[in-house]
Amino acid sequence: MSWQIIWRGFQQARQYYLTVIISLVFTLTLLFSVLSLVNITFFAPLPYKNDQELYHIGAELNYQGALHQSSNVQTLFDLQQQSQLIEHMAVYFSFQTEYKLLDQPTRPKVPVLFGAHDIFDVMGVEPLLGRLFNEQELVGNKQPSVVLSQAVWQQYYQGRSDIVGQTIQLNQRQFTVIGVLKQVLEIPNFNDAHEAIWLPLDMDEFVDIRTFSGYSSGFAALGRLKPGVSQQEADAEAYQLVKQSYVERHPELQTMFEYYGKVVPLRQQIQGDSGRLVLMLLTGVSLLTLIALVNLSSMQLARAVKRLQPLAVCYAFGASKKQMFYQVFRHNVALLAGSGLLALLLTWLGFGVIAEVAAEQLPRISALRIDGLMLVLTALVLLVIALLFSWIELSGVREQQLMASLQSSGKGAGKQLRQGVAHSLIGVQLLLSLLVLLATAHVFVAAWTEANRPTGIDSTDLWSITINYSDLDNREQQQNNHRILLQNLAALPGVQQVTAVSEPRAIKTRNQGAVSNAQGDLITSARLIAVLPGYFGFYGQELTGQDFSAEQIDLEHYPVIINQRLADRIARLSGKPALTQTIAVNDGSTQRQIIGIVANTNFPGNPGFEVDEVFYPRETIDRRDYSYLLKLSAGSTLNETALLTMLRAQDPRLDLLELTTVQAAFDHFTLSNRLAAALAATLALMSLLTVLAGIAGIVSYLVQARRYQLGVEMAMGASLKQLLKENLSKLAQPIVAALVLGFCCFFFIAGVSRTQPELMFQANWTLVAGILGLLIFAALLCSFIPLRQVLLTDPVKALRNE
Repeated sequence: MSWQIIWRGFQQARQYYLTVIISLVFTLTLLFSVLSLVNITFFAPLPYKNDQELYHIGAELNYQGALHQSSNVQTLFDLQQQSQLIEHMAVYFSFQTEYKLLDQPTRPKVPVLFGAHDIFDVMGVEPLLGRLFNEQELVGNKQPSVVLSQAVWQQYYQGRSDIVGQTIQLNQRQFTVIGVLKQVLEIPNFNDAHEAIWLPLDMDEFVDIRTFSGYSSGFAALGRLKPGVSQQEADAEAYQLVKQSYVERHPELQTMFEYYGKVVPLRQQIQGDSGRLVLMLLTGVSLLTLIALVNLSSMQLARAVKRLQPLAVCYAFGASKKQMFYQVFRHNVALLAGSGLLALLLTWLGFGVIAEVAAEQLPRISALRIDGLMLVLTALVLLVIALLFSWIELSGVREQQLMASLQSSGKGAGKQLRQGVAHSLIGVQLLLSLLVLLATAHVFVAAWTEANRPTGIDSTDLWSITINYSDLDNREQQQNNHRILLQNLAALPGVQQVTAVSEPRAIKTRNQGAVSNAQGDLITSARLIAVLPGYFGFYGQELTGQDFSAEQIDLEHYPVIINQRLADRIARLSGKPALTQTIAVNDGSTQRQIIGIVANTNFPGNPGFEVDEVFYPRETIDRRDYSYLLKLSAGSTLNETALLTMLRAQDPRLDLLELTTVQAAFDHFTLSNRLAAALAATLALMSLLTVLAGIAGIVSYLVQARRYQLGVEMAMGASLKQLLKENLSKLAQPIVAALVLGFCCFFFIAGVSRTQPELMFQANWTLVAGILGLLIFAALLCSFIPLRQVLLTDPVKALRNE
C-alpha cells in the first residue's frame, strides 16, 4: 500500500481518520502509561542479585488499634544475633537528619542512607567505581567513608572517573568517596533511594546506633533466608524474637502498644499500598479503553456499511474474502501503527510528569521506562485492535449482501446498521461509563474531602524556619546565637511577630515520649513540643485555662498544656476533667500540672499525625536544630538566599534546614489525596465525554440512514414533535436498561465489599442518584440534538432521491 494511496484515502475520509487517530492516541497513551506502572510495580526485576530471595525485615507497632511500620534498632540487632532461619541480615536506616552537600555552590539537600558494613553484600550489588562497604565500616570504627549513587555522581560531580578517593562535605563533616554504585537501588519507604548517598551505620550526626532506643519507621533490615526456609517460617520466628526482645528491653511499654517482627518479600514491601492504587488505575483505564473501543467499533460498523458497495465491486471482479480481509487488515495495521507510535511518544514524554506529581505516592518511579516487555504489550494491544476492526468491517460481507449492494441504487436502499446492534453499542458504552463514573466519583469525593478537611489552625501569612545548630561548639554558643537570631528575624522586612518552638507544626517524622498519670501508670505516647508564651495565638487556636507566662520558661518544675485529644483520654481514664490534673513525661517522676487545654490540630492526608500532644515552656536549645514561627504582613515573603546571607553574617556555622510557609507544609500531606482526586476527575470526565460522543455519533448515523423512512412518515402526516417523541422513546430503552444494569452491578459490588474489611466503603447514594440523573439527561440530550438537526433539514427531501 503506497503512501499516495494512504494519503488519498485520508483526504477522502478526513473526519473519520482524525477521530480515530485522536481517540486512539489519547486512549492508548493512558493505557500505556498505566501498563508501565503495572510493569515496574509487579513485573520489572529489582536491581539485586536473585531479588526474589531478598526480604525486608522490620517490625510492626500496634498503637491504639492502628498499625505502624516502626522498628527499634536494638531489637533488630537482637534478631540478627538470635535468628536460626535468617542466613544473612544487614540493618539500614534513615532518620530525620537533613544533609547538604556543602562542597557544592548550590548547597543541595541530598538523601542519605546509613547501612551496615555488609548491606551491599546482602543486596548483591556491585560498584561501578571503587569499592563498597566492607569490614572497615564495621560499627564502632567511625569510618568517614561514603558511597555515591550514580545520580549524585552524575549530577554533582559530572561523572568524574577520579572521584574515588576525593573528599566531599556533608553538612560540616568531611567524607572520603570509596565507590560509586553500579545499580539504581530501590528501598522500601525511601522513594529517593536511587539518588541517595550511603554512609556507614554509625556515622549519623544525631543517632548513636549502639544506644538509640527509640522507635522509628526509618529503621529496617534486608536479609536472605537459609536454604529450605519459607517466608512464613522466618516471619513466625521474627514475630516471636522481636516481641521477646521488646518485652525484655521495654517492659514498661507493653501496656501502651503491641510490637513484633515481620519478614516480607522485598518486592511486596516496596509495593506497599501502591499496588492497590496501580490496580485501581488499571481497572479505570481499562474500562475507559473499552468505552473508547466500543465507540470506535460503532464507527467501524458505520464505515463497514458505507464500504460495502466498494467491497462488492471488488467481489464482482473476483476478489476472495481472504484477499479483502488482507486489504482491510493491512489498512488497519497502518492506521494503528501510526497511532501507537504517537501514543508511545506521548507516554515517554509523560513519564517526567508522572515522576513529578507521583514520586512520593508510587514506588520505583525512577525505573519507569519503555522496555522490551512494554513494546511487546504494545504490539499485542495494537494487533488485537487491528483484528477487531478488520473483523467488524467484514462482519457483514456475505455473498447475498454483496449482490444486494450491487443491485441497490444506494438511495434509501441497501445494507444499513441494524437498530438492535446500534442500541446494544449505546447500552454497553453507558454501562461501562456508569461503573467508571460511580467508582471515580466516590474516590474523588473521599480524596477531595480529606484534602480539604480543616486543620484547626489559621496558617495565614505564617512561615516556618528550621535552623541547624549542631556545628556550634557548646550549648552556650547555641543559646547566644539563638537569642541573636530571634532579634535578626524580628528585624526582617515584613515580619510582625517571631516565636521559637522546638519543632515545626507540620513535621516529617513524628517524635513521641511516654506520658504517665499521677499514679505512675503509662497512659499514652505523646508528641512533646517546647514553646514560648503566645505560641497558640499565632495559630488562632482556642485555649481553655491559662497560657504559659514568661516566669515559667525553663523552670525545673514547669507546668504543661495538652491538646484536647489527650485531655479527653485523661478524663476518660480518670473520670475527672483533665485541667489541673498532673502528668509525668518521658518516664520522669516529676508531676507536671496541666494548666491549659488547646484545640486539636488536624493533619489532612496524614491522620496518623493526629496524636496526643504535650506542650511545655522552654527556650533552651537542647537539640541539633530548632524552629522559628514568623507572622508576616499580608503580601510579604521570605527569601532563602537572603536568610542564608543573614545566617552567614551572624555565624558561618549556622545552616538553614528548612524554609516554608505553614500552609505549604500542611499541603504536602495532602499531595496523594489531591493526586487521587485529580486522577478520578480526569477518568470521570474522559469517560463521560467519550460515551456522549459515541452516543451522538451512533444516533447521528441512525437518523441519517433513516432519512428516507422519516421523510415517508412526515409525508404521511407525522409532525416533528411526534417523530422526536417516538425516536427518543426508542433510544431511551437501551439507555435506561444500561443504567439499571449498571446500578445493579454497583449495588452488588457495594454489598460484597461489606464482607471484605479491607475493601469496605460507604456508598453515597445521593451521589449515585445524581450520577444516574446526569447520565440520563446527557444521553437523551446527545440523542436529541442529532435527531432534531436531521428532522429540521426536512427529511421529505429524501423522497426526491427515489
